[in-house]
Amino acid sequence: MAIAQSSASQPVDHPQQVAQLRQQYEGLTPQQIKAAGYESEGECVTNPHGVGAMGTHAINWDHLETQFPKGEMDPEQPPVVLLDRDSKAIGIEWEAADVGQGPMELFGQTIQLQSGHPGVEESHYMLHIYFKPDGKVLFGVDAQTAFDPEGACPEMSASATARSTASASASASASASATGTTSATAAS
Repeated sequence: MAIAQSSASQPVDHPQQVAQLRQQYEGLTPQQIKAAGYESEGECVTNPHGVGAMGTHAINWDHLETQFPKGEMDPEQPPVVLLDRDSKAIGIEWEAADVGQGPMELFGQTIQLQSGHPGVEESHYMLHIYFKPDGKVLFGVDAQTAFDPEGACPEMSASATARSTASASASASASASATGTTSATAAS
């Protein structure tokens, strides 16, 4: 099933495989998310260049460390579950290192190389899928569409934001040191 890809962030119908992932992750309780191997990392991530947010990242480090350094995205194992302020799943995310593979494709979406950010300084690929009403999803395939424009984070002080960024960077550095690989962080 082909999906029309738009340069603007607009909810679209999703392929069956995404519907299955949505059914698997949407509505999980914080306890179920943790039991599935995901750990909440850092604070809610807002768009530093405009409106919207990604939410809080719950990371499955095994999935991330298996896929990211190889420049791969396993469609059945998203390394990140995106959470709202109530720790409910609002989407899923994949990240992959740039190993010279060129634009990646997953679920009929072409994923563009994106600039680095705190915790993953080198350019890499990211795919965000946000769950929307009426069975729709919002794909984020580049820097302009990575944030859900309707997403919002609770108000945070400047010091809390700085601690969140420092915490995400420290988590990535600790993981990279422990595994000898570069890992993505909650601040994607």
